[in-house]
Amino acid sequence: KYSSAEFLYLFGKELSSLGIKSIVAKAYENKVPVFCPAIVDSGYGIAYLLNRKYDRDFDITIDQMRDFEQLTEIKARAENSGVIYIGGGVPKDFIQLTTVSVSLTESRRGEHAHPHKYAIQITTDSPQWGGLSGCTFEEAISWGKEAKEGRNVQCYCDATIALPIIVHALAERIDKRRKIPDLSWLFDGLE
Repeated sequence: KYSSAEFLYLFGKELSSLGIKSIVAKAYENKVPVFCPAIVDSGYGIAYLLNRKYDRDFDITIDQMRDFEQLTEIKARAENSGVIYIGGGVPKDFIQLTTVSVSLTESRRGEHAHPHKYAIQITTDSPQWGGLSGCTFEEAISWGKEAKEGRNVQCYCDATIALPIIVHALAERIDKRRKIPDLSWLFDGLE
């Protein structure tokens, strides 16, 4: 039984040991957790079914509640946090709900104690349809998910266009991140 971050950490370890370059291999090498709250809705779900078809004893359980607990713990330990929403749906709401959960579990009066201070949203969805993918930062602020005084940027564009441009621009302007949080505690006992 693994959280998606633990599963992807171990998968990254395997890929790294084989010299295969990938996002999860780099994440493993740098002890960066990769959460995937909709992991079945990907190639991993198909790979699981294929392995089960040929080996009935093959079994991996991805515990989404453990995912949420771990992500909420990261949020609780962080003095400040920022998020990048690429698209929306389950992954977006998953990360947004960590702020509400930390507020409810750590606050005596239920006030919004830990909203994200920075947020970027890249989406092709619009708010008028009423779905979470296109909802504005005002909606997130009303729930205490984002800080009222937060630094937020909304980008209506396809992520395959916007994200490479943003990453390239950041790489040109920023030499090295000043303070990298140590999240290695998340993987204690896995190796």
